[in-house]
Amino acid sequence: MRVRSGFGVGVVTAVAVTLLAGCVPSTASGDGTPSAEPSSTPSATSTSPSTSVPVFEQPDDCVDILTPETQAAFEADGLDLLGGPGGTYGGEYFPEETAEEEAGGITCVWGDEDVLATTVVISVAPVTTATRTGIVSDLIARGLIESQIEGALTYAQIGDETSTQATLNVIRPDSWISVIEAVGGEDRFQRATELVDEDTSLVYVDP
Repeated sequence: MRVRSGFGVGVVTAVAVTLLAGCVPSTASGDGTPSAEPSSTPSATSTSPSTSVPVFEQPDDCVDILTPETQAAFEADGLDLLGGPGGTYGGEYFPEETAEEEAGGITCVWGDEDVLATTVVISVAPVTTATRTGIVSDLIARGLIESQIEGALTYAQIGDETSTQATLNVIRPDSWISVIEAVGGEDRFQRATELVDEDTSLVYVDP
């Protein structure tokens, strides 16, 4: 799974620059002896590479969790925004709140009303120290497979094309992003992975 570059590249870049700084060769004079060090001191205005970490911002509307290009592709495939903020049925699509909505997030549903198998559900919710344990326990109780990526835990199942959904949940210290495809299989699970990556890039912003 790709993770937004800001989660690790800034730190790696800073370390690389520090290491390279110690590898610069000294300047030699014409006779082969090292020349004297410059008398001037480094400028006080020089800055170090940024190591800022993207910050999670909880979106309020479904249009904020996918790029315009992906939304246009969904529309071209006949997938309408049915549930969630800005959707045809809003918060009434499901009879009860989703777990992500109960956690203070949003759940958005795209699909063709006449073809249930086309449905894809994307949710984003905040995570706190108080809510994390309960969220993780519930995902484990569903029988999802736990694994680890940089700075996050994932709970997933690939599913199949007949009876089991493709599901991917990514839990970070401050966020929960999930995608549920109405049917499973490698292709639909791959799309779920791409949607989580895309969503992550949109809800984490540079401070």
